[in-house]
Amino acid sequence: MPGSITIRKEGEAEGGFQRVLYLPVREDERKRGKLLCGASSTAFLAFEGQGEILLKSSDPASFEAFVNGAEIPLSEMEAERWYAADLSSVSVNGDNHLLAACLSDREVWLEIRIPYPEIVDCSGDYEENDALNLLDRFIQEETLAGYPSAQYVLLRNGKLIRRRAFGLLRSYDTDLTRRFSGEKVTDDTLFDLASNTKMFAVNFALKKLSSEGKLDLEKRVREYLPEFRDREEDEIRGKDQLTVREILEHQAGFPACPRYYDPDYDPKSQRVVPGSSANDLYSQKREEALSKIIATPLLYEPGTKTLYSDVDYMLLGFLVEKITGRRLDDYCREAFYEPLGLRHTCFNPLEHGYQKADCAATEIHGNTRQGQISFENIRTDTLQGQVHDENAFYTMQGISGHAGLFSNAGDLAVLAQILVNRGGYGRHRFFDADTLDQFLKPKNADPSFGLGWRRKAEDGYTEMFSSLCDSQTVGHSGWTGTLTLIDPIQHVVFILLTSSRNTPLLNPEADVNDFAGCHFLISRYGVASTLVFASERSSRCENSAYLADLIRAKLSLIQTDPGSDSSYDRADLFALLSAARERQSDAAILGLKKSGVWDRAVKETAFCGSRNGFREEK
Repeated sequence: MPGSITIRKEGEAEGGFQRVLYLPVREDERKRGKLLCGASSTAFLAFEGQGEILLKSSDPASFEAFVNGAEIPLSEMEAERWYAADLSSVSVNGDNHLLAACLSDREVWLEIRIPYPEIVDCSGDYEENDALNLLDRFIQEETLAGYPSAQYVLLRNGKLIRRRAFGLLRSYDTDLTRRFSGEKVTDDTLFDLASNTKMFAVNFALKKLSSEGKLDLEKRVREYLPEFRDREEDEIRGKDQLTVREILEHQAGFPACPRYYDPDYDPKSQRVVPGSSANDLYSQKREEALSKIIATPLLYEPGTKTLYSDVDYMLLGFLVEKITGRRLDDYCREAFYEPLGLRHTCFNPLEHGYQKADCAATEIHGNTRQGQISFENIRTDTLQGQVHDENAFYTMQGISGHAGLFSNAGDLAVLAQILVNRGGYGRHRFFDADTLDQFLKPKNADPSFGLGWRRKAEDGYTEMFSSLCDSQTVGHSGWTGTLTLIDPIQHVVFILLTSSRNTPLLNPEADVNDFAGCHFLISRYGVASTLVFASERSSRCENSAYLADLIRAKLSLIQTDPGSDSSYDRADLFALLSAARERQSDAAILGLKKSGVWDRAVKETAFCGSRNGFREEK
């Protein structure tokens, strides 16, 4: 038997809603043939133990209404007043059913408004979850072993399951020595989102504008930006006919990341030629950036291949600005962040009341890669509170469609929940479900891409998203060490923010992008994602077996892959062993010891137990 529904008086019912129903059926609905086709019933999204609907009627006694078979006590309502019906005792995870019936032929009416779900903090119910405790122990041991910092939030079925923060705001001094104490990362710490900016600024804006009819994805870009055209000297043409959709699909023809900020970058060879001043696209002025993007030569004919490109989202950011008449940061703040009360999400945080101590650091020596890179106005101090991305900082003054947004895991979880909710949050509607479907559905040529979003598909993004999430899972990653993962089928949101680039380079002369932080498993994302999805039903034995296999695999990688034969990889293996020590009586760990893998791993990590390695002596 369903539970009971209670009602209370509600002062107002303003805002945007996932469903709005009127009874009896209005004349415009009659014309659409809904009079006898169930216009008085609807499915709506809610989650177990939460939810409400708002009702107002001219004569409540003339109607009956039910949710999941439980009757709403309309007889307790006064006429012409809004009431909120508490659904917490009858709601289920996913689709819930509402039916309302008019019992009178008099001129009476009933209006029903259904808000979107909001996140409810239930983290106290999951403190003993073994998979999540293993994840916490694993991240904690990695930060002790040399990984800088991490922050994560897990949501499932509209509930906050876990929120954690680890490590230091700055983990290395400029002389590359490890810090063992200092200001710690908290739940409020801001992280540089890097390419997750694309999703939670520009992509959100485009969905909203499309839903409002202000943007047509099939229109050519030049219909919004008339100056965006082919030039006579272009060897590869296609800008004249390029559509907004093609840019979102990363098939616009642009190179991945031209260095607009570097005068010695050669756009033709896509290499830096020191002292050449070869870059006719060079600019460190935001007001010139759009013209430089328009002048950027295409690498391939649009539509013939897929190439992930920052230029695509730099251009789309300008498209948002042209349609809205607002700078990108102002529009996103006013349209999304402020209405939702997201106080930790902004561009250029140091210009908006935040201090360096509020932000996790990224590269230790600015953008120099430990002295290997130099260009005009390059930053050399540790980056903290300024966007790392060079095009975003130098050319776009910190406000760009491809990078520049800062946030924390809590704020991003709210934004991600909007996708699970099919377009809104609470009494805020941002875009409709049909528009969202257009952005999330797979691209025909490559199902691992949606419109901007990366998709798991069958096996497209499994390494980051885990093999346990649904194939419809979407998300994105960011160069600084950020992951957003949204499973709309299992109603899971996982936000993992790290500062993997706040570490030394292994060999800056050989590889200016081989940061030590990238040698730790947490930066691979898939391990954390797998434990998150396993947490719903896995056992301790299963989790220990997974940990044992990680130890075996990491040891094998160190011994067989020259690129993983580093002190940082051994520190990571040491962290895995440390996480396993409290599980030494579990069958899987005993199996490691019996096979000799454990002893070999201990031998590989013999140097890691002191300050001479990476861990502070205890």
